[in-house]
Amino acid sequence: MAKELVFTKTFKENYKRLSQNLQERFDDKLTLFLRDPKHPSLNIHRYHGREDVWEGYINQKYRFTFSVTEDNIIFRNIGPHSIIDKGKV
Repeated sequence: MAKELVFTKTFKENYKRLSQNLQERFDDKLTLFLRDPKHPSLNIHRYHGREDVWEGYINQKYRFTFSVTEDNIIFRNIGPHSIIDKGKV
């Protein structure tokens, strides 16, 4: 059974703040993620210090975080690397 995609309120709010270009880049990365989560350009890895949170790259400066449960992929936050580094996962 396929996992349901869930987007937190924080993710949705920060996504809306991104430029159209970055939104489109994330949308492309999401498509890639769903096809091949191990694709090198996504650079998926565990968020440091958190076993339940993963981080992926949109580009060098922008990231997204997510968690995986049995039934869902929960997209938690999106934004510049500095936001993610401040622990706002």
